[in-house]
Amino acid sequence: MRPIMSAGVEYLTSDSLIPLRDLIMTARDQRAEVCADLLAARELATSQRDELQRRQVSLFRYFYKKRIAALIEALPVTLAEVERLEEWEKQTHIKIDFEAGNYPKYAYSVLEETFADLIRSRKIWDITADRATNQFVERTTAGRTVERKPVRFEFAYNDLLQFEGNAMKLANANGSDVLIYPGMALIPGNGGAFALIDLRELELIGYETQFHESESVPADAKVIGHTWFKTNKDGSQDKRFRDNYQIPIARYGNLRLNTETGLREEYIISNAEATGKFAHAFSLYQQALQLAEEDKEIMAALD
Repeated sequence: MRPIMSAGVEYLTSDSLIPLRDLIMTARDQRAEVCADLLAARELATSQRDELQRRQVSLFRYFYKKRIAALIEALPVTLAEVERLEEWEKQTHIKIDFEAGNYPKYAYSVLEETFADLIRSRKIWDITADRATNQFVERTTAGRTVERKPVRFEFAYNDLLQFEGNAMKLANANGSDVLIYPGMALIPGNGGAFALIDLRELELIGYETQFHESESVPADAKVIGHTWFKTNKDGSQDKRFRDNYQIPIARYGNLRLNTETGLREEYIISNAEATGKFAHAFSLYQQALQLAEEDKEIMAALD
C-alpha cells in the first residue's frame, strides 16, 4: 500500500504567511510565560486573602497585628498584579481580521452552509493508503484498493487564531487535522508546531466516485449497481468460486486536498451531493479572494 499523508507541518506553510506564523508563535510563547506568572499571582492572592480572613477572626488576632497589617498592605498589590497579568494575557492573543470585502464574506458564508450539510453525512472516511489492483489476478473490476478509517468533520475552535466564528475542521486519521478559516487553513502539529496555508494555494477537488462497498451502505448514499466478489473480465460472475457473492456499488463523494508545499489528504464521503456542493463553494470562495486581491492592487496603483 502507498501511504496517503501530508508532509510535516514544518514544510507546509505558504511563503506569504510565514511572517504571520512566526508572529503567532512568538505571541503563544509569551502567553505561556504570562499564564504561568498569572497562575502564581492568583495562587498568592488566594493564599493572602485566606490567611488574612483567618487571622482577622482568630481569638489570637491581637498577637497577629503586624502580620495582619502586612497582609492588608500586600493583598491589594497582589490583586493589582493579577489584574495587570490578566490584561497582558489578553493582549498575547492574535486576533485575525479576515475582512476582504463583501463578496468574499458572502462566499465564505455560503461555504460554511455547504460544510454544515457535509458534516451531516452518515459516513466520512479518511483514505490513509491505496494501491492499484491487479484486476486479472484479483478477479475484480475495481481499479484501486484503499485503506480507510472513519473520521469526523465538524465546526471547531483553536486558540491559536481568534476570529468571530468557528473553523471548519477536517479530521485526519494519520496526521494533522485541517482547519479552514477565512483566507487560510491552519494545520496544528505535534509539540506546538503548526502551519498556515493560503487558501488560494490549496487545491480542493470534489467529485463522485463508484465504490465497491464491502460494508453496509450508508443511508444517504445511493446504490447504483452491483458487482461480484470475484468477476470475469466483462464484470460477470466468476462461477469458479463457490462462495462468490454480490457486492453493492455505492455512489460516494471523493474529496482531495493538495498543495505544492506537501499537503496531501483524501476522503470518501457517503453524501456525494453534499461533497460536490462544498467543493464548488470552495472554488467560488477562492475566486472571491483572488478578485479581492486584484481590487486591492488596482486601488493601490491608483493612489
